[in-house]
Amino acid sequence: MGGGLGAPILRFLHALARCEIPLVAAVQGNAGRRRRHHADALRPRRRQHRSAVLDALVSLGLVPEAASSLIAPRLMGHTRAFSMLVMGKPLNADEAKAAGIVNTIAAPDAVEAEAMKAAQHITGLPPQAVLESRRLMRGSVDEIDARIDVEADEFKRRLQSAEAQAAFTAFMTRKR
Repeated sequence: MGGGLGAPILRFLHALARCEIPLVAAVQGNAGRRRRHHADALRPRRRQHRSAVLDALVSLGLVPEAASSLIAPRLMGHTRAFSMLVMGKPLNADEAKAAGIVNTIAAPDAVEAEAMKAAQHITGLPPQAVLESRRLMRGSVDEIDARIDVEADEFKRRLQSAEAQAAFTAFMTRKR
């Protein structure tokens, strides 16, 4: 198991990957970043001209993590995933919905209520059918687990690279 992300984070990511029950997420801003790719129902809040999604790890000399290099292309296609994960192009809430990575966009004061409505709807469905359908749709959990480890190993290696060190130095010394 890779070490660049730290053992507690890796345990959390593997727990997300192995979670068998549907996950509903209420997202405020950029919270959750790649972890949200593990959610089944995602309700971000709508904010004027703000990014719902931004992944700039490559600009820091790093690589995607949390199995996002596997899950993001499955959710939104290779081209959009490359634009977000490699190029660091932000998506606002509407673009994230169009890309298939969020289900519903809610007003800022309705995010939690919308997430609860989704969760209640799911709990009203036949539970075994929900669990089996989710399992079939997600594919191999072992594949997701393995990708988490591969990304973590590469992330650790990249943290030590001259590229990452230069990017971190440039980031920390930039003028604000």
